Amino acid sequence: MTASTSLASLASVRASSKASSGKRRLYANNNVVTAFGTRCDDARKTTRRRRRRSWTTARWRTRGERAVVVARCASEEEKEEEEAAYAESFDAQTGQMVKTLTQSIEKVDVLGQTWTQRRGRPADPKGGTTTTTTAKKKEHPIVFIHGVGSCAYTFRQVSVLLQEKGYETYAPDVVGHGDSEKSNGFKYDEKSYVEAMEAYVEKVGNGKQVDLVAHGFIIPQYAILLARKRPDLFRRMVLMNTPLDGNHNLAPPLATYTQMFGRGKGKPFDAVSLNYMGNEFGIPGDDLKEYERAYVGSDAENARMAVEMTVTNADFKNLKKKVKDAYFQGGMPKTRIVWGVTDEYLDQAPMFSWASDVRASEKALRKVGHMPQEDYPQVTADAVDEFLASDLKVSALGSVRGRKVLVDDGQG
Repeated sequence: MTASTSLASLASVRASSKASSGKRRLYANNNVVTAFGTRCDDARKTTRRRRRRSWTTARWRTRGERAVVVARCASEEEKEEEEAAYAESFDAQTGQMVKTLTQSIEKVDVLGQTWTQRRGRPADPKGGTTTTTTAKKKEHPIVFIHGVGSCAYTFRQVSVLLQEKGYETYAPDVVGHGDSEKSNGFKYDEKSYVEAMEAYVEKVGNGKQVDLVAHGFIIPQYAILLARKRPDLFRRMVLMNTPLDGNHNLAPPLATYTQMFGRGKGKPFDAVSLNYMGNEFGIPGDDLKEYERAYVGSDAENARMAVEMTVTNADFKNLKKKVKDAYFQGGMPKTRIVWGVTDEYLDQAPMFSWASDVRASEKALRKVGHMPQEDYPQVTADAVDEFLASDLKVSALGSVRGRKVLVDDGQG
């Protein structure tokens, strides 16, 4: 099944299970401003600075209409006071244009590689938007890390919900993925990923510990090994549907590259299947295209090779053992497992056992599949915030440790 045919067939199977929200996506020189809500005709990002401003303006057409985005050009050394990024969208109920919270799209240098990140700032407490907040800005920023074959776009909705709660968020397209660089000698092995993520976290943390939220295959496991190497970088960690136990296996679109005698070498990567088939609910076609975009564009072969090399360079069985040993050795940041129990790729039972063994709290999400951030972003954001803001007492966390969810109990 090719990527294009899989997109058409899969979208038709579950199109009715999750209606499209009418999002409109705006592109300019690979910088994307995405509006959440109804139709978006005009998106503007504004930045308030202490020092001299430097601006560039990009103009382009989208779906026959004209849109203008004001983008910031500034060196890393410039000190700045920055407001949250908002997009103007049309509210069909009121018939008026409203501001909707989103993230800015930025480029960042990481060990000589150009990464793209979605940076979310806390909602404006002064009001005047659809997403105002009275929440106090949190001290520690959140860094989201996606799995192999995914991208930062997967965290867009959860990020907004956490921004409303006062968090600053950073979601990078890890090297080789999304809009980040996909060549220039990166080896896509454990050492290279750990060193790159270490440099990235140091850069965005800027002297503060960050809270890590990771989801997916292989790259989040490398992030755990980074936390073992540099626990000083992280305050707390939330792991969402990532392989932890020895009984957890790679999803089929990734496992194809592990076939004996190299039979998977050079095969196309099915990004649509990976990011669709493990979920409880369907993903709208426009969002699936965003997951697929890197693998059908001008740099598609380099993107495909990044996935293949990441999988083939990972000793997956040994990697799971390293992750568990990291917790047994002690000194790891406090960890919570947030798990969609209807995951088609990763069984829930090993997760409960793993969490008990390493003394991690867990939150089982009913009616949620492999990607909690897509299936039920509000509940996922609440589960993350509950842990990051808690005093770490089990009673406060409401952990259901050790209790396997066999049937729907109406709590999700």
